[in-house]
Amino acid sequence: METLSQDAWDGPAFAEDFGGGVFATQRRLRTRLLDRGVIRDVHARDLAAHMLLRLDDLPGCWSIATNWLRAALGCQRVDTGFGIREAQDYFPGFAEAKDVNYDVPSFGCGRAVDNRDAAMQAMWLEPRPLIFADIKQDSRVTIRLRQRMSGARTKSKLAWALRTERGGYGLICADWTEHLVPWESALYDCFEQTVTDVLSPIIAAAKQIAEQDLRSEPGKSLASLAQNAPLSGTAPLATLTASELDVARLVAKGMSYKAIARVRDRSLSTIDHQLRSIRQKTGAASTSALVSLLARADLL
Repeated sequence: METLSQDAWDGPAFAEDFGGGVFATQRRLRTRLLDRGVIRDVHARDLAAHMLLRLDDLPGCWSIATNWLRAALGCQRVDTGFGIREAQDYFPGFAEAKDVNYDVPSFGCGRAVDNRDAAMQAMWLEPRPLIFADIKQDSRVTIRLRQRMSGARTKSKLAWALRTERGGYGLICADWTEHLVPWESALYDCFEQTVTDVLSPIIAAAKQIAEQDLRSEPGKSLASLAQNAPLSGTAPLATLTASELDVARLVAKGMSYKAIARVRDRSLSTIDHQLRSIRQKTGAASTSALVSLLARADLL
């Protein structure tokens, strides 16, 4: 099976994927990522397919990605932002997914991070994802950045740059706020492979499409797209499996756990597990919130 390293996207062939309109770009990316089997994490193939469907909706595309990655890693927050290594400031928070089971603060909040900080520069430059196993003990993190991370309750972090042949164009961070990151190679591999094989190429294409659309709307920017992200609030539904979506519809109808288990011919523990997964993926902490989400997506 063909695999791609982070540097394998370097070159004019990938740059060509940005031309020819949305459908042509979707088709070329689908051929390269899915048909040729370059995505190493088998579960991330579904992520790529869902993201490609929302290629012309940058916030929605990012929402699918951050919710999927947060659930896959079991972390409490995934945060993203656009920028370049040479800039003085980096603005996190373009897209963010949080674990609804905890009171997790946002990391962005419109506040810039000093991009010249050594740890920030390392995020941009390292050839593999950075692990900050314990923010309080990590000597790479300056006092000022440590205070910012502590204010967002970050205990551990995985961080890396999104890259194309032009270099890094954004950062993605997975944060653990309730405990330190588990020492599991599978988590690291999932993060590295998903960022390399799926997020870097697809978000780059979605970003370019969004920038092309914004050229015809003076005064608007990528930041304004992030502010209007609630319009794409149904995007996390795309991260649900077909079975989870069926269960969500039954919950929205007001059925009890026992009734759902009977209709689905599943155990109560299976239904409970699926509902936990639905809650984590969609951020819907109540039945009414789930009903509202399904209604906006016309899925009731």
